[in-house]
Amino acid sequence: MNNVSDYDQFSYDYSQYWEKRRYEHLSEKYLLDKLFKDKSGNWFLDVGGSYGRLTSTYFKNYKNPVILDYSAKTLRANYEVLKGKYSNIHLIAANAYKMPFKENVFDGGLMVRVLHHIENPVEYFKELKRIMKNNSNYIQEFANKMHIKARIRALLKGDREFFSKEPYAQPSIAMTEGTKDNVEGIFYNFHPEYVKDVMKRNGFIIKKKRGCSFLRSPLFKKIFNDNIMLFFEKIFQNTLFFLNIPPSVVFETELKKAKSKAVEYENLEDILVCPNCKGNMQIEADNAKCKKCKKEYKKEDNVWDFRA
Repeated sequence: MNNVSDYDQFSYDYSQYWEKRRYEHLSEKYLLDKLFKDKSGNWFLDVGGSYGRLTSTYFKNYKNPVILDYSAKTLRANYEVLKGKYSNIHLIAANAYKMPFKENVFDGGLMVRVLHHIENPVEYFKELKRIMKNNSNYIQEFANKMHIKARIRALLKGDREFFSKEPYAQPSIAMTEGTKDNVEGIFYNFHPEYVKDVMKRNGFIIKKKRGCSFLRSPLFKKIFNDNIMLFFEKIFQNTLFFLNIPPSVVFETELKKAKSKAVEYENLEDILVCPNCKGNMQIEADNAKCKKCKKEYKKEDNVWDFRA
């Protein structure tokens, strides 16, 4: 069984993490606005979308956007605000390794600031492939193991193993994102070639590679204001995208898999299956029961909880 980062366990408020990260947020939004400019479709999946920080970049392009997150507390706390802004949004609490969706449903997908919490990317992309349509578009951001500051540190330490393609597990005991002080968490930085290889094995073809948050540094933030940093960020995104130097790398991909009959579903309940066995569900009001394994799930405060 794969471990997951459970923000609810420690009552972690992810929105607070972004209160002092306006530059990083606007850098990601600028990039995603460009990548989604020519995208459209019916169902869209934002994996680990939390409180909807980036929903504005894609909601107009897709008829039925879905935010999937393991934190049911976050989804419930933000339901009213999100529904007020994006009337077509759906919120699902579930495990990214066992998503409660039928095969070949989604036309587009996104994961930002989440892959570092995925300890088994091979299993995640295998599950993602199952629910995405052939020729669907998927955008993957990840923490870049090979960013410029990390390279310099490794060279100064003479750490040759650092330059391998294997994921680098950060000493998360000192990092409290999603946990609390002195609690071990899941936090990986990835070599771009490693992510590319894993995605390619599952049929995700890299169409574009982009960098993001080139100036993410406490020193730069002390010297420059956000507007100046964003001015140069936009220049670097458009000119240095081929280099593996920023702390975040973004792949725009297209899934190629065996053709299968794609059904256009209209309602959320039509695309749901049991995350445990993938059996069809009997859904009545706020209760769902798997017809195959008999496992039961509930909807509370307008959010289905399918965490398996």
